[in-house]
Amino acid sequence: MTIKKKNPSPRQSRLKKILKQVSGDASNIEGDLIPQMTIRGSGVVYCYEPSAREFVKVTRGTAVFVVEEENKVGKILIYTCEGLLVEIETAEIEHIGFD
Repeated sequence: MTIKKKNPSPRQSRLKKILKQVSGDASNIEGDLIPQMTIRGSGVVYCYEPSAREFVKVTRGTAVFVVEEENKVGKILIYTCEGLLVEIETAEIEHIGFD
C-alpha cells in the first residue's frame, strides 16, 4: 500500500517558510525571505483566532508575518512571534523590514 502525499496548500507552504525563518533556519529557505511586520501602537489588541474560533489578546509592537493577504472583510491572516495565527485589520500592520 502506498501513501500519497498531499500537496500543501499555499497557506501551509507560507507558514512553513515563516517558521523556518523565525527558527533561524533561513539558509534552507527557497526563494526570498518573508518581510517582518509589527502591530502598530502599544498595549493590547484582541484578534480573531480562526482555529479556536475565539478572540485572543495580542500585544501591540509584536513582530508578525503575513500568512494570507486581505480577505473579503478586509482582514489579513498573520503569524505572531507569540506563536498565534490570527486575523487582524490591514491598517493595524506596519512594515519594519528584516531585523
